[in-house]
This record gives sequence, structure tokens and C-alpha cells, in this order.
Amino acid sequence: MKKAAGTQAAGLHRALLSARSGYREPGQKILLSMHGRRCSGMLRRWFLLAVTSVMLAACLTGTAEERTAVTYHHGDTESGRVAITVDDCYSIKQIRAILDLCAQYDIRCTFFVIGEAMKYKDAEVWKQVVKSGCEIGNHSWGHTNLTKLKGHEIEFQMLRTQQKVDAVLGYHYPMQVMRPPFGATNKLVADSVFEVGYPAVVKWDVSETNSAKAIKAVQNGSILLFHARARDVRCLRKLIPLIFEKGFDCVTVSELLELGPIEVDEHSDMYIYDPKSGM
Repeated sequence: MKKAAGTQAAGLHRALLSARSGYREPGQKILLSMHGRRCSGMLRRWFLLAVTSVMLAACLTGTAEERTAVTYHHGDTESGRVAITVDDCYSIKQIRAILDLCAQYDIRCTFFVIGEAMKYKDAEVWKQVVKSGCEIGNHSWGHTNLTKLKGHEIEFQMLRTQQKVDAVLGYHYPMQVMRPPFGATNKLVADSVFEVGYPAVVKWDVSETNSAKAIKAVQNGSILLFHARARDVRCLRKLIPLIFEKGFDCVTVSELLELGPIEVDEHSDMYIYDPKSGM
């Protein structure tokens, strides 16, 4: 299995995004901004020199693969870990039910949210998702087939969703995994996902709401696809104990792909999408 190629370069993209849009990762100082904040000429020259040096080094030592997001259907097939993922997230009732299962079995899952489906009235539930150790991933703004869009339109689908996630939570939550709607992806999608700062495009290798059939398909490193629907929750109630019987651990996608922890600072600045700059 490929590791998360390009993770270091993705961090560079996040630094550039911070400078261009005015939002920052937790603890990161903003050196440049397109929103009217001033900085000294010396500071500006220092920042541009540093960025140029890192980008030049990446160009000299990197490969084309390292400048695009890696697409995963599963994690490490030598590891006894699997990831349960939940797409769309229209029904907050079913989100609560899945959270209850996570608490009951002491597991973590990843919720791939559609930006326009998140509701401000459900903020406490989404805060509980984060506090429980579960993960929020990007599933686009309007469940659009990204392969039919241009690069800047793909970035819009992601960045608008990032803004909504932050607005609902009340702080910046740095998502780092993206699942394209319908699993539809291509090079432009992967390149655009990486440009925004995400190292991974996440697909799946198990998609089945019959627990007996699903458990037969689960193997080391499996990524399981579910939705926030009643029939999926019924399946998970039966499937999770079977997963444990097989000796698997249920972790988030970021944990499965070894992308590193998502560090959350509840006092951090929320990301605000700037349609003029595209970021």
C-alpha cells in the first residue's frame, strides 16, 4: 500500500492557503494576507524567500505523484485495522445513532459531510463527533460529480464545505481527507484536492448494508462505506460485533492511512472562503 505521498508538500499548500486567505492552522502566525492586513516589507520578502526555497526543493526532489493527492481504496493490508466511513450525513438522527454505537464499542469512524447538509442547529452533535475522537472529512458542497468540473470549481466545492464545517463548530477544524461524490475522481480532481491542502482522496473496498455479506468482504485495511440512513445503522449494529470477533480495530481514515492526528484549537480563527481570490 502506498503511504500518504505528498503530505509534507500538502503542509506547504496549507501555509500558502493561510497567507492567501487569512485563516491559519492552530498556532500558526499569518504573515501575508489578501484581506488588507499589513506586514512589513522585510517580513514579506522573508516569507516569499522561504516559500520559494521550499517549492524549489520540492520541484528538484519530488515526483509528479508527490504533487497530487493519493487515491486510496483501502489502508495497509498488513494491519488489522479498518475504517468505517459515513457519507452525506443528511440525517442528524442517524448521526446520533452511529455516535452511540461508537461510544458503546469504543471505536472511531469518519463522517464525510456534504457542506450544504450541515445545519447550525446540530452544532452540539458535530462538536460531540470531534470530542469523541471521530473524524470529519470533506464530501463536497453539493454532492456534485467533481470529474465534470474545472479545477477552481472543484476547489470551491471543498473550500465552501470547509467554511461551513468551521462555522457550525465555531472554530477551525482542519479536514485532511476528501471523498469525491459517487467515488468519481481523475487526475484533475486529485490535483485540485492536493492544491487545497489535502493529501488523500478516499474511496472504499467494502460497500454493503447486509452485515453477513459485509463481514465476508472485510479484510486488513478495509475502508467500509455507509450512509447516515436507518438501514445502514441497522447493519452497523450487527456488523461491528462481527468486526471485533474477526480481531479488527476500527479507526478513523486518517489513522488508517497514517496521515497524522487532526489538531484542533477551539480558539483558532475559522476559515472564511474568499470567492474573489478563489481561496
